Amino acid sequence: MKRLTRQIMFGLVILAVSATAAAQVMLPTTTPGPHAAHISGVLGKAGKEIFGVRFIEIDGRNIFPRSEMWLKPGSYTIKVLIDAAHSRRPPQFSGHREHRRPDSYNEIELELEAGKTYEIRARYDRSDEAVPYRVILYKVTE
Repeated sequence: MKRLTRQIMFGLVILAVSATAAAQVMLPTTTPGPHAAHISGVLGKAGKEIFGVRFIEIDGRNIFPRSEMWLKPGSYTIKVLIDAAHSRRPPQFSGHREHRRPDSYNEIELELEAGKTYEIRARYDRSDEAVPYRVILYKVTE
């Protein structure tokens, strides 16, 4: 009985590792080089209300949070975490109204080309308390 349980557990571990490896193969990430596009979310400019981001999702697939990555050329929807926690004001509550953010407030759509670096940032926007940050394409360099 113990041997059968061990075999089943071993089979489940192999299945989980295979599924993880298959998911990694499907991601459009690649190695650095002239064949790849580089996206960067580091080094915001807090004094100018520009903040860094960490990438957490590519085309609806979760990834381990990172500030830089290399992708194959193509079109992507990238979801980010905004590194601006120290700048946020506490939420304002007025009566029973709920302030909801749109689902895509922290996403950006990009068309990436090989050999270019795309700097993605978040800009603080005082005019909209419900969604005070906008994810922007800050700069593109070759």
